[in-house]
Amino acid sequence: MSVNSETFKAVMGQWPSGVTVVTTQDGDGYGGMTASSFSSVSLDPPLVSICVARPLAMHDRIQNAGHFAVNILSKDKVEDGLRFAGMLPGVEDRFEGVDIHTAATGCPLLQGTLGWVDCQLWASHDGGDHTIFVGEVLEAGIDDTATPLLYHSRSWGQFADVLAQEVHVLEAGQEASALVIEQAFTDTTGQDKAVDQLIERVRSALAQHAGTGLLVLDDAAADADPLQVRLGIQAIAGLVGRTPVALRPGAGPMALANVLAALKSGIQHICAADEASSPYLKQADLRHMLNRMGVRIQP
Repeated sequence: MSVNSETFKAVMGQWPSGVTVVTTQDGDGYGGMTASSFSSVSLDPPLVSICVARPLAMHDRIQNAGHFAVNILSKDKVEDGLRFAGMLPGVEDRFEGVDIHTAATGCPLLQGTLGWVDCQLWASHDGGDHTIFVGEVLEAGIDDTATPLLYHSRSWGQFADVLAQEVHVLEAGQEASALVIEQAFTDTTGQDKAVDQLIERVRSALAQHAGTGLLVLDDAAADADPLQVRLGIQAIAGLVGRTPVALRPGAGPMALANVLAALKSGIQHICAADEASSPYLKQADLRHMLNRMGVRIQP
């Protein structure tokens, strides 16, 4: 008896991987898709593999064109991941406005990626509802100054515990025209469902308020713990693109621990309060902690 598909997807989602954009070019122009099923196969000759679902248009385009390229995304290229996954509303031409160059095969290579390989099709193998395309690498390039965009459990982000070097401290409740997700971490149905609810709330809010300058995750009720904060921030990384995200922690016992979890999850904006009567973390406590950690404070 085979495992059911939902369980299989959930288990495989626990395997962390990088994020790539696979491209090709043919008589219809450029084609591209976001993918994480990418692997090296051989050193001599240099071979890599990608897995592409048979119903996707890219499947037949790669098969017929006989070549493809793989662009490995850096953590700053979440927007490209969204674009080529078809997750940016209103984008019809995925290559419009995207800086590219080409190499041996003419397949588009995205500028500013972690690295890339340009391949001619070596072999195709049956992979159930996917085809395993093996490509011989004709040319390759790398940018070793970048850090990778990672995928884990339906979330994109930078999961290494890298502490922010500087933080913008904002006055809680006075974040100008920011888009606020009220009580973002309220957990009434279990941690997994709470994360799913946050994803849906953020997706809906961004769809209604495109181009917002700041997204604020509010925790006035002080419901969150560091794990919830970390999971929530990582879960929405693939949705927010370049929109900065701020944490507005409630003045509960976990407030400073939640700030630390946020700073180690890529957050660089923290909202805190000057008034003693405010339900939010006090700026004096926040600034004291940041100074002790050597984090620069920006207004």
